[in-house]
This record gives sequence, structure tokens and C-alpha cells, in this order.
Amino acid sequence: MDEVLKNVARNDKTDISVVVNKAGKLTNINKQEAKNTPPVQHDGGFVLTREGSKDFGEISPEIAQQIRRQAGKIRLREGEQDGKPGDYGEKHIERKGRMQELLSNGYENARDFVQDVASGYTAIYGGESGRIILYKKMEKKGASLFIELMPSLEDDFYDVKTGMITRDTFYKNKKPLWVKPQSG
Repeated sequence: MDEVLKNVARNDKTDISVVVNKAGKLTNINKQEAKNTPPVQHDGGFVLTREGSKDFGEISPEIAQQIRRQAGKIRLREGEQDGKPGDYGEKHIERKGRMQELLSNGYENARDFVQDVASGYTAIYGGESGRIILYKKMEKKGASLFIELMPSLEDDFYDVKTGMITRDTFYKNKKPLWVKPQSG
């Protein structure tokens, strides 16, 4: 048999088996164990969390004060992906190459990826053009969300522009704006 079960990727909500060929190329994602995943739902252009909220996380007032930014909820819009500058949101995160990366790291969709990172980030870094980067440390890698404050008539929010799995050395020479305090 040319294909072997390489590993089982896990996050808080999903177990996914990953099958690779002898050359190490991803050939199949077994989602059999992920039957309890609710379908992705939308509300007025916003992606909803598993629980049905527009809010995936937040920059709390305490953290906002430390990073000298405005506090706000973190939201994911449906977005655009047409291969041009300015692509963003769910559609941009779920583009072909990036989706394979998310699947091989245990995420079935952009919603679950964003919810995991936005609710459990361990550091914040400054980004380009006023954006900030939420980073979640994982075993030998990390996950990053690039977010930008968006004005709104109701309440300003942080819009998820894109997200990706990163090497554990991705931020090696960058100074964080905030780091989650160690417990214990």
C-alpha cells in the first residue's frame, strides 16, 4: 500500500486522521471522527461561532491598555478571495493551499481555526498598516490571525483579515506587544 495513516491531528473540538503517500504528500483527510461539527452559519456577512455568536474572542480592555489599542470583539466576515490584494475573511482563509494546511493541523474550516486562535491566543504582535497579529503557541508551531480594527455604527470590532499556521520560529526576532501571563 502506497498510503499510510500519518497521524491524528487534534484541537479542542475535532479529531482528523491525515493520510499521506510515501513521498509525504497529503492524499486524504478522514473526517469520520468529526461528525459532531455543526455546519458553518452566517449572519449578515458575518461567520458565526459554533455557538451562534458573531464574536470569536476579544481584545479586552486590560490587554488593549497594555498594547495601546482600542478594546473590541474579534469577528470573522465571509470576505473575498479573488487573488487580488485586499482579499480577506473566511473565503481568503479557506483558499486552496491554506485550507490543506488547516486540515492537516486538525481544523475543518476557517470558523473552527479562528475560534480556536481568537479565544486562546498567547501573544500579540504588531503588524503592517495598523494591523495586529494574534498568535497561539502550539507544540512545534503556532497559529496566527491578522486582524484590523473596523469602525461600525453599532460597535467597532477587530476584523479577521487572514490566518495561517506558522513555524515556531516565525516571530523569533520580533518583540511581542503582549504575552499571556504564565500560570502556576
